[in-house]
Amino acid sequence: MDSNLVQYFNGEFVPKEAVKLSIDDVGLTRGYAIFDFFKAKGNTPIFIEDHLDRLVNSARQINLALPLSIPEIKQVVQALLLKNQLAYSSIKVIVTGGVSNDGFTPGKPQIIILNTPFSDPPHTLYQKGGSLMLQAYTRDNPLVKSTNYANALAVQSRWQEEGHIDVLYHQNGLVSEVSRSNIYYFKEGKLYTNDDGVLLGVTRKNVLKCAQEIFKIQLGPIYLEDLWSADEVFITSSTKKVLPIVKIGDREIDSGEVGENTMLLIDRFNRYIDDYIANTTA
Repeated sequence: MDSNLVQYFNGEFVPKEAVKLSIDDVGLTRGYAIFDFFKAKGNTPIFIEDHLDRLVNSARQINLALPLSIPEIKQVVQALLLKNQLAYSSIKVIVTGGVSNDGFTPGKPQIIILNTPFSDPPHTLYQKGGSLMLQAYTRDNPLVKSTNYANALAVQSRWQEEGHIDVLYHQNGLVSEVSRSNIYYFKEGKLYTNDDGVLLGVTRKNVLKCAQEIFKIQLGPIYLEDLWSADEVFITSSTKKVLPIVKIGDREIDSGEVGENTMLLIDRFNRYIDDYIANTTA
């Protein structure tokens, strides 16, 4: 089906197979590239403003110029959604450093915007919860959503073999984040999450908006012992929304079952997204 879809590459709407980067692009040879990812329901991109704000911040952090303005990117996204007419899809905006003449110095930035079908994780995962592998690791610059996921890919086969859904990064017991998600825990009805040394996720921002209406929230450092002694743990991301975690490493969280507070937040956040779509479409 992807071959019939239209994508965007440096000013042109083309089939996906026509999107080709030069072998001399520093996004490929030096990892000098950023991206952002969000979903769309019909012709409505979800939280697009927040995602493009983060794209701008990522570009600023590594001194990478965006080839298009934010209004222009929005126009391209809307055009792709109208052309492809997918009921539920993802948008990925990728910006690379461009073709280098000397193998190191960036050239003219390249931009790719992809629109492909999307499916949520299986419903059973939200009912039963997932587990996380542990790894001692710290990202170089967590404020940048770069295309460098080398560490996560290096251990992916291991976490899959052990029955986990992802890897949780920590350093000397101080927790940062999951490879593609932010992490939280409940203790005695209060919600905790960290706000330093992590990618400030768009889903995180909006989940906290939902949560503040019904829970007390504390931002600050999280340690492995906090998670292991928590009543409930969950992660958030654009792809997973609010997803319960019932095991970290070889230790279960509380009873090993999805907790009531997490279930409540899942429901409220799903309705929050529905309201966003309805209000944006209206």
